[in-house]
Amino acid sequence: MLADIIKIHCLVHHANFPMPRTSRAVVCRESAHAHTLSSNFPYDGLWVYCCNCQTFLAWDKGQTGVSIKECPFCLSSLNPRVYTCDRCAVTMVDFDDQTLRKHHAVLEWGAPQPACAGCHQFPHATPKKHFCPAMQCEISTARAECSFCGIATETNSLPPSQTITAKLDAALAEAEAKALEAEERRRLAEEAVRNEVKLRIQAEHKVEEIEKRATRELNQAKASNFESEMARREADAAKALAEAEAKARAEAERLAQAAELQRQDAERRKTEAEAKAREVEERHRQAEATVRREAKMRAQAEQQAREVAEQFSSQLADSEKKAEAIAKGVKKDRVAIALTTAIAVTLTIALIILIVTLILHLR
Repeated sequence: MLADIIKIHCLVHHANFPMPRTSRAVVCRESAHAHTLSSNFPYDGLWVYCCNCQTFLAWDKGQTGVSIKECPFCLSSLNPRVYTCDRCAVTMVDFDDQTLRKHHAVLEWGAPQPACAGCHQFPHATPKKHFCPAMQCEISTARAECSFCGIATETNSLPPSQTITAKLDAALAEAEAKALEAEERRRLAEEAVRNEVKLRIQAEHKVEEIEKRATRELNQAKASNFESEMARREADAAKALAEAEAKARAEAERLAQAAELQRQDAERRKTEAEAKAREVEERHRQAEATVRREAKMRAQAEQQAREVAEQFSSQLADSEKKAEAIAKGVKKDRVAIALTTAIAVTLTIALIILIVTLILHLR
């Protein structure tokens, strides 16, 4: 089960998290807002795989402060060898460290060993090396152009003499690569032969031990029967232990899936709560705006009422002055005085009615 889990490193948040290899979507949830690193791993995005720490790095060509010549996770930097796969979006970088047991490596002439760490496929052609100005290092790839700098790995616009020389150099490089590959295969074959001889010797030793054991069993039948019974019991116990481990592993996987579902449900609830909080805040803001508008309208109405009252007071004062003038000028003209008084009373009643109407409107 551990072979199906890969390690992911997000350079944005400097966070590490595991992921099943069969999962295509890679999402970093180390911040308040999760962001997608790849929707079709390993064929989408730009990935760098460190062979020393066996970690996939979500690479960004525009990011500063990091270099492919030094792993930002394990800080390996001795003799970097870089290979870009032409079938997926993974770039493998390998550093010298004889103490590590690596699952994948990059050979000196640029080929992946045993295959690409992302898609597990071989290159469709012999990888060619070129110096990448963007990464400031030598990269081997079978792509037509570099994934980082965009420079074509093969130049077709040379003069005929240079074209022939380039073809000869390419053929020589390819022959050297094939020779190195053959040498590597010969070394692997010799190592396989040595391992086979070693296994054969071990098998012969085991056969001798089995023959000696059989002889002892023939000489001591009772002891042999007892040992057989003990071996059967030990086998039964080992089988029961293996079944218990399998059940425990299945239970652990079930608990992990349940925890993942609970985490997803918690994130969904958190998102809903944040949406409701934003909605309540928007309603509160609208209510405050409504209250401010009503207060402004009430202040305007009170201002209008004061202006009408002042205007009416001034008109009433003018009417009283006119009535006094008329009373002084014509003391005996009672009809004029009564008319002036009626006008004043009428204006007073109109003012009272206007003030009551404004108060009722404000309520």
